Amino acid sequence: METNSLVDVAINEFDETDDMTGNGATEDLLMEGSMGADAERLSELGLESVAQFSLDNLDESGVNLGLQDVSSEESNALNEMSLEEFDTLEDAYLASFDRNSAETDRSVSEVIIGADNRIRIHSTHRYPWRAVCSLLIKAKTGKYYIGTGWFIGPGTVMTAGHCVYLHNEGGWAESVTVMPGRNGSNMPYGSIRATHLRSNTSWTNNRSADHDYGCIILPRNQRVGNRTGWFGFAYMGDSALKKKYLNLPGYPGDKPSGTMWYHHQGVKRLTSRRIYYTIDTMGGQSGSPVYYIKDGKRYAVGIHAYGHSSGNSAPRITKGVFNLMKSWKQRGQ
Repeated sequence: METNSLVDVAINEFDETDDMTGNGATEDLLMEGSMGADAERLSELGLESVAQFSLDNLDESGVNLGLQDVSSEESNALNEMSLEEFDTLEDAYLASFDRNSAETDRSVSEVIIGADNRIRIHSTHRYPWRAVCSLLIKAKTGKYYIGTGWFIGPGTVMTAGHCVYLHNEGGWAESVTVMPGRNGSNMPYGSIRATHLRSNTSWTNNRSADHDYGCIILPRNQRVGNRTGWFGFAYMGDSALKKKYLNLPGYPGDKPSGTMWYHHQGVKRLTSRRIYYTIDTMGGQSGSPVYYIKDGKRYAVGIHAYGHSSGNSAPRITKGVFNLMKSWKQRGQ
């Protein structure tokens, strides 16, 4: 298993620089994803096809593809924690913000907007769901938290900054266990314990919500993204982004442990660094991809990080974030 020194783990990327004039980009930038091995033919939709069907029609079958090279340390850590114990874990957001503050109450609890319209994903072994990961985050204090991540390359998992750097729990996470395509106790791609983490100084030094993003680099011998596939990502201006229909899958803590849920909506409003939407989410979905579909391909435009009754939100993939993600993807090749 690949390990990293504390100095290597704690490297911050410098703040990204952006050319944000007027309403944003004059030219969109796209980085394509990959459907991975055994890819299925996709419908040309602006949202995932599962949204068209009731829960009764979802495919509940599972395929245990098995990842054999999971270390004994990782297996023991997961085996010692029951699904009931997973159910008690909190979103990593609470490890960086004061849990007794009014801001925390607004930003974490009130994230189902109106009726709960989330749909459970049972076929998590299929693309794009298998490129979404349940995260078990171990802080330096020994406390565990949950979150969501998603592949942007063979060995790079994008997530929220507060899933890798926990301000109130000693800073950099001691480790993050990545479980691609998890479906409860079924983990079709196994679990990978990672210690190579990245973020940006605006998050690690200043706790800036607009810069709340980071990534996890998997060990070289466990870059399972080649099998799951990965998401593309995009930088675009306001006028183009406002027309997009957004998709958001993740692992909420209010549902049965380790189950994936999905919802979709249009853009509510934009700022230069945030996307707001009325997609239903709950704690545990921090770090989820916020993406649109074009020509059957998925392009993320934000990293879900915050909830509020007036609209949930994601740090936006600006030009600087786009370029930083390209460099992080290269690290995981």
